[in-house]
Amino acid sequence: MSKAEELPRPRRLPPPENVSSDLPARKADDSVTPVQFSDTGVGPDSVAGSVADDEFDPVTEMEEESDFLDLSLAETVGPSFELDGNEEGVDARLDNNFTNFPEFTGGIVVFGDDVALKIGGYIKADLIKDFDAIGSTDVFDTTTIPTSGPNRQNARFHARQSRLSFDTRWRTEGETVRAFVEGDFFGGEPNNPTFRLRHAYGRLGRFTAGQTWTTFTDPSAVPQTLDREGGVSNVNRRQGLVRWDQPLWCDDLSFAMALEDPEINVEAVSMLMGQGRTEFPDFITRIRYQRDWGELRGAYVLRTLGFQPIGEPVINERGWGFNFTGAVFVLEDTKAYYQITFGDGIGSYRGSPDVVATGPNSAEVVGSFGWMVGVHQQWNDSLTSNLTFSRLHMEDIPGQDPDNLRSTTYLAVNLISNPYERVFYGIEYLYGVREDASGARGDANRLQLSFGFFLP
Repeated sequence: MSKAEELPRPRRLPPPENVSSDLPARKADDSVTPVQFSDTGVGPDSVAGSVADDEFDPVTEMEEESDFLDLSLAETVGPSFELDGNEEGVDARLDNNFTNFPEFTGGIVVFGDDVALKIGGYIKADLIKDFDAIGSTDVFDTTTIPTSGPNRQNARFHARQSRLSFDTRWRTEGETVRAFVEGDFFGGEPNNPTFRLRHAYGRLGRFTAGQTWTTFTDPSAVPQTLDREGGVSNVNRRQGLVRWDQPLWCDDLSFAMALEDPEINVEAVSMLMGQGRTEFPDFITRIRYQRDWGELRGAYVLRTLGFQPIGEPVINERGWGFNFTGAVFVLEDTKAYYQITFGDGIGSYRGSPDVVATGPNSAEVVGSFGWMVGVHQQWNDSLTSNLTFSRLHMEDIPGQDPDNLRSTTYLAVNLISNPYERVFYGIEYLYGVREDASGARGDANRLQLSFGFFLP
């Protein structure tokens, strides 16, 4: 007998207990992902454990002559692990939504009794051409546009935005528990990237703990740009938190409160003899109204910003801010979104300063005001576009360094094609402006071409 004939015949794994085994006949379509075992002697029984034949439902047995393990049950297992409500408020009705978490149906799903693991992510390659000087070569960060000096151009090709995620769910006492981990490769240096943590959190019922989108943001209002940076006033921060979500009167209205990781950004640190301190977590509340046509949110953050001069006690000041957002389907294939953000000492929620130095021994909390509008359009089954425009203005503080940021502008427009399932390519034009406290001004133009492959 040949070595291949000695191997045990692969069988389809049994479904979880609460998933009906009365499955429809297998169809020859993309919902079936066959996996063939090699001739190394490793079969499904060695992976899932030895299981007697009489424990398998006869409906789920493989066809007599098949040498494949059929993962078509992934389409059935996913819905059985659905969470209550849309936890992040991201509407996936339009294609090319890079904010969305991978769906928990189909594709690569490993499952057992009352537990399932979905592997997701995508490969994304970006070809960038800068026609003007900018300090950030991999993302279009308009705060790095120089306002003086000779002009220069830049070309860059990278795949740092590629992502990998692991979404594990199981049931306990009637609740579905979720543990989600996702990362990309924006850690390290541009020419030596390392894996960077984006999300790592667990959710049980209405309780969430770990690192994920801050309660101060609205993922449904994040612009779907090929550029990772996004609008200059868009709050796109992910950080450590503990959060409780509570429905109010009806399923459409909910309230959330959270304690989150504080971060302080001090502009012109060289002028200050000391160090920024964060002695208390940020306290954030949010109210959300969601319907079939979209959603509206309002969030409030209360912060304590500290600075400790050398050899002196910590000096604390209050920071606060509001963020009002919305994402509305004005037409079936057209989503409009907006964001209005303002407050004192909240600049680090969008990569700008919370505190500016006014001298070697003094500093002030700086106010900011930002707004963003955009449209996400589905033209047909294979074409989408996104147009977004945003501005951020910082308070004019007497005594601050003249090179400090005064305002910045971000414009992006793209066209993305999906020629095949889970494959996309697109082109995007980006324009940005930076203005310093002194009035000096610089602008930059960029063209970005991207290619992507979503994991099934």
